[in-house]
Amino acid sequence: MDSRDGWQWGEWKRIAAFGEGHYQVTGLGKSKAGSMFNYHSTGKGLNWRTNLYYVETRDRGNTWETVDGQLLELPLTRVHNKALVREYESVGLNVYLKDLRFDSQDRPMMLYITSKGYQSGPKNSPRTWTVSRWTGNEWLHAMVTVSDSNYDFGELWRNGDNDWRVIGPTEPGPQPYNPGGEIVIWKSTDRGASWTRVRQMTHGSPNNHSYVRRVVNAHPDFVAIWADGHGRRPSESRLFIANSEGGVFRLPRVMDADQMLLERIGD
Repeated sequence: MDSRDGWQWGEWKRIAAFGEGHYQVTGLGKSKAGSMFNYHSTGKGLNWRTNLYYVETRDRGNTWETVDGQLLELPLTRVHNKALVREYESVGLNVYLKDLRFDSQDRPMMLYITSKGYQSGPKNSPRTWTVSRWTGNEWLHAMVTVSDSNYDFGELWRNGDNDWRVIGPTEPGPQPYNPGGEIVIWKSTDRGASWTRVRQMTHGSPNNHSYVRRVVNAHPDFVAIWADGHGRRPSESRLFIANSEGGVFRLPRVMDADQMLLERIGD
């Protein structure tokens, strides 16, 4: 669906319609918009989702192409189609989408988690954080790290060609095998080919942290935001922000003035 003013919208255009539906994540490059998606296998229920697909448009969604410029006839109706980036169904892996960004040459880079199944707990480990990126000639895939829940959530930061980062709850938290954990920064200096743990941003937390979101057009003092919560019972949820160096600050639960101080967490 397309709009030029946010008020008047065009008609829905179906990109993919196979299996029992899809999850998808949209990303914006300099000259294109892209969509990464998976699919629900027929007859297995909506807890199952697998495979990784990618399509892009350069004309506000009027036409859609593969990453190498092949025009697609929509909607896609076959599991094995031109948009398929990586086939995971035959090896029994689920795919949980996290983020889609573009490098300095407007090539897609996608972050997602794979696991052996939808149920929580150790039997479906490892939950593997993976980056798939287009080089201009081929897709390359690299593991970032592993964590303990399919719904651990982080995103990609690109600070330069030799400084790509993932921030997310990859360290187990106080409620293991539930969504979230302790927040960690991972860094790649070779365009996603390998990843190094840079800093654990939270420690000894009473609740799990998760759903780390990237700030658009960020100031260095405020590049990420997320919340915490108990993984197994109702609880209060607090907001946290981070700066570009990995420093973490907690927002007050009650705002009773125009300006209030943040609480520094950790070192």
